[in-house]
Amino acid sequence: MKTQLSNIKGVVVDRSTWINPLLYGLVFITLVFQSLPSFAGDKYCQRGPSTKTYDIHIYGNTYKDANAKRQMAQGLTDLFHSVAVGDRVKVYNHNATGYNLSMDQCVPGCPQMTFMENLFSTTCSFEVAKRDRKVFNQRFGEAAMSEINRDNSSYDIFKAIQDLNDVYKGERTNNVVAVAISMIPDGINPTDPNAFNKFYVTNVPNLNISLEFPPICTVGTSPNSEVLKFWREVFAIKHAKFDFKPCNKD
Repeated sequence: MKTQLSNIKGVVVDRSTWINPLLYGLVFITLVFQSLPSFAGDKYCQRGPSTKTYDIHIYGNTYKDANAKRQMAQGLTDLFHSVAVGDRVKVYNHNATGYNLSMDQCVPGCPQMTFMENLFSTTCSFEVAKRDRKVFNQRFGEAAMSEINRDNSSYDIFKAIQDLNDVYKGERTNNVVAVAISMIPDGINPTDPNAFNKFYVTNVPNLNISLEFPPICTVGTSPNSEVLKFWREVFAIKHAKFDFKPCNKD
């Protein structure tokens, strides 16, 4: 391939000498700007024996009842209040088609310092951290409620459970895994034993799912005895351990 040349006012210019550096410069600038959000979100991450990573899985589409939605929102609020500065929060939004990681950020805030230490600190600005925490709180609220079932749309509770399994694929994790899910099959009255019996006979014997969960806690899961009984039988058949312990209980 011949090098392209231009002759401007008698000056011969070899384009290959300036086009390539220009492209490299544009690529470099693009990569820098792409990395800025990640850097801004990670600068508050801390490592230590007391810091945690929270995997928060939200199945807003499994909540149709208004009271159940309020319980889910309250449970997520209580869980959110338990996270500390430097903890990492990952929010997975699940819906009828799958799931996506909608938030992955550490909780903004400065380490505890005296007033004078804060004035002369060059590593953390209290005012900047306060502003970033406000944005962080807003992002979490939006992520928590983004997939809430507002149009009474249908869902497959077994697919929802399989999606949770697929995030981890049997791998161990030390993260706090919190799952906001109703656990009520679509269209089933959770107080009607006969409805659960019919649903069980129709769907469970030929159920083709593979389940292996890490230790979890639940948010806004129906406390109804028929719901718990149904799932304990399903998980027993599939040899899976699913802890119904609420996240706000020790």
